Amino acid sequence: MTDNHEIIKLQTLKWVKEIIVKYNICPFAKKELERKSIHCTVLDGTNLTELLEHVNAEFIRLDTNEDIATTLVVIPKLSGNFDDFLDLIDYANDLLEMQDYEGVYQLAHMHPKYRFDDTTMQDAANFTNRSPYPILHIIREDEMARVLRVFPNPEAIPERNIELLRKKGFAEIKAELEACFDVKIK
Repeated sequence: MTDNHEIIKLQTLKWVKEIIVKYNICPFAKKELERKSIHCTVLDGTNLTELLEHVNAEFIRLDTNEDIATTLVVIPKLSGNFDDFLDLIDYANDLLEMQDYEGVYQLAHMHPKYRFDDTTMQDAANFTNRSPYPILHIIREDEMARVLRVFPNPEAIPERNIELLRKKGFAEIKAELEACFDVKIK
C-alpha cells in the first residue's frame, strides 16, 4: 500500500470510472465524474476522534462549496479490519445526527473486504461495495432525492447490481478491482 495521497486518489477515481461507472453500479456517478464534482480526500490516521474530526470538516466543506456534489473520504490504513471500519461508520452516522446533518447528507461506505451478511468472501455480489481502500462516501440528500425522482425503478438498483456482478464472476471483477491499483502520476 502506498502513502502517496495523489496515487490513492487516482486509484480511487479509476475504481469509480472502471467499475462503478462502467457497470452502472451507481447510476448517478457518471455525471458527477464527468463534471469533476467528486471531491476525494485521503486520511492518514486510524484514531477515531481524528477521523471523525476530518469527516466533520468534509461536512463543512460540502456546506460551503456547492460545486462539490459528493465526497469520497478514503482511509487506507483501515484496510485490514472491516469490523473497525464498520465501527467508524456507526460513529460517523452518530456525528451526522449530532451535527444536525441528518436529512442534509447521508453516508455510504465501501471497503476492500466488504461482505454482506448472507454471503461468502468469494461472492461477486460483495463487489457492489468493494473498493481499493476503505471509503466513507458523503452524499448530498437533496441531490440524491432529485436524481431518484427521475430514475426509473431505483429500488431495483441493488438487486440488478448483485445479479450483474454474479454474472461477471468473482475472478473477473476481482481482477478489475486489482487493476485499479495500476496508475501513474503524470
